Amino acid sequence: MWNKLDQQKKKWIMWAAMLVLVYVAYRFSVQHTIAAFQLNAKLKKEQENVRAEDAAFPQLHKKSNFYLEALKAYKVKTEDRENRLWQAISGMAIGQQVKISFTPNLQTMSDTAGLQKEIVKQQFTFKGNYFNLVKLLDTMSKSSHIGQIAALKLSNKKELNGQANKDGLNLQLELRNINK
Repeated sequence: MWNKLDQQKKKWIMWAAMLVLVYVAYRFSVQHTIAAFQLNAKLKKEQENVRAEDAAFPQLHKKSNFYLEALKAYKVKTEDRENRLWQAISGMAIGQQVKISFTPNLQTMSDTAGLQKEIVKQQFTFKGNYFNLVKLLDTMSKSSHIGQIAALKLSNKKELNGQANKDGLNLQLELRNINK
């Protein structure tokens, strides 16, 4: 039968067969490939959005570390020393879950060498349990620019009725600073 057809009809049949073949190939293969490419592009776009949110965290962490280092190097005027010292020590106390109170009257050394160097003593009172107070003392001993621990008194004051204090132990701490 194929041999009986003229050349013109053979070309038309060949074109029709090619169109049917292209349509079948498209329906069973190419259409699924295009859908897979579209899904892949959509998932990559969603993944980039998620990465953008996660990628911001390390950048924010670096920025935070930079500002913390800059704040450590920031020099405070001697007039603001009390505020800076109070903020540093109260921050340490809060971090260790210890209550703090401050005696604002500063005591200067009576020795003339102390007066020349402007050595200042300040007292702080802390209330908390033993382990938190020890952690606080460890933190304070490792920190710089707050002065040296000059005196330390740990006590368990009793209430008026003779029972132990509910807040735990009392710690009186004296720091010595040198004004520069």
